[in-house]
Amino acid sequence: MARKQTYEELEKRVKELEKQREEIHIDHRSALIDPDGGEPYISGTERDMTERILAEREIRKLQKEMLQSRRMEALSTLAGGIAHRFNNALSAITGNADLLEMEFPGNDKIKRYITPMKKSAHQMAHLSSQLLAYAGGGKYNPEVISPTDLVNDTLTSIEDTVDPDIRIETDLPLDIMRIEADNEQMQMVLSAIITNSNEAIKDKGRITISAKNEDIDEDFVKAYPTLKPGPYVSITFEDNGKGMDEETKDRIFEPFFTTHFMVRGLGMAAVYGIVKNHDGLITVDSELGKGTRVVIYLPVVEVKAKKQKEPKADVVSGTATVLLVEDEDVVIEVTQAMLEKLGYRVIAAITGKDAVYIAQTFDGDIDLALLDIKLPDIKGEKVYRLIMEARPNLKVIVFSGYTMDGPARKILDAGAQDFIQKPFSLATLSEKLKKVLAGE
Repeated sequence: MARKQTYEELEKRVKELEKQREEIHIDHRSALIDPDGGEPYISGTERDMTERILAEREIRKLQKEMLQSRRMEALSTLAGGIAHRFNNALSAITGNADLLEMEFPGNDKIKRYITPMKKSAHQMAHLSSQLLAYAGGGKYNPEVISPTDLVNDTLTSIEDTVDPDIRIETDLPLDIMRIEADNEQMQMVLSAIITNSNEAIKDKGRITISAKNEDIDEDFVKAYPTLKPGPYVSITFEDNGKGMDEETKDRIFEPFFTTHFMVRGLGMAAVYGIVKNHDGLITVDSELGKGTRVVIYLPVVEVKAKKQKEPKADVVSGTATVLLVEDEDVVIEVTQAMLEKLGYRVIAAITGKDAVYIAQTFDGDIDLALLDIKLPDIKGEKVYRLIMEARPNLKVIVFSGYTMDGPARKILDAGAQDFIQKPFSLATLSEKLKKVLAGE
């Protein structure tokens, strides 16, 4: 009777799960029993293994995600380090180019050679910004923006690059909530995804872009623990292109990984870093021959947008004394030359200890310090604390090949006045110095 009840219970559960479109796993074991002097019979047992099987499957999924996350973090660290060195090298190129133009104003021959040099340097700086974006940085100018405007502005900027045979459809409701993001960086994200879709479609095709408000709950966070529960906006991109296999899908966010139809270079790697740096999430579902679906989740904000002013590009001379704290010779030389060209007196320190010693012992005023965050002996944030103890009224501009997020942010939060991203132009340096020294 007990055996019959077990079968009935299992059959009942199977029917219930079929209605819910779930699955069950049953461990069934049976044996032929041939007792002495008795009638042979079959004895069997059944055990419901569903919870155990599903739990093991979930564990394997989480282990795979953890391994992927560690690999991405390692690549992110590498990318950030490369970008830092890259930006230091670019500082020498852009700085010396500006100095050369100032030294020979109106010289058409000089300008002929300087112009393509500066254009190439700008392109390299853009590549470096992509590396930093992948590394989890690059949110330079966060502002409150409308996802609808973001999508429309991006489509306008890339409309000439999309195949005319591909139809782009949008579903952007009026009630979409706002997000806080770097508009330029997020446009780069959308452009990279749309470009991927464009290149994945043969002949005629379709790309659909939609947005909606999402309420992320605890269950969703369990599957994607990098998010926090709360209101989000999701932006979804769907195409009917060739799709991707599992191997390609697992590697699309790695730096420099490409296929014959995927966006070149650091595109999708930068996408990953930018979305992550905006406290968001990006998911990709794809299958060969069935297209690709990409979803970006970004947290919403409920504050009024502030229109930011563009800095002036004028070169303004100064007379203050600047403590330049930087360990790379090539950066020291060009930055010191730029400062002196602007009229500033420069005291250079190549280590954190040198900077602290100068701050403590220099017999005279030091009006401002240009402080790099990565020094060979002492961390930038500790150097900042020590030089401020020696000179409480000192004004500080953090400058770095990294972004303002991370170590630079700690120094800014501690009281530093401003940040300047390497490489920078003579005009940008001039404007930063003028602004900080004026107490603006």
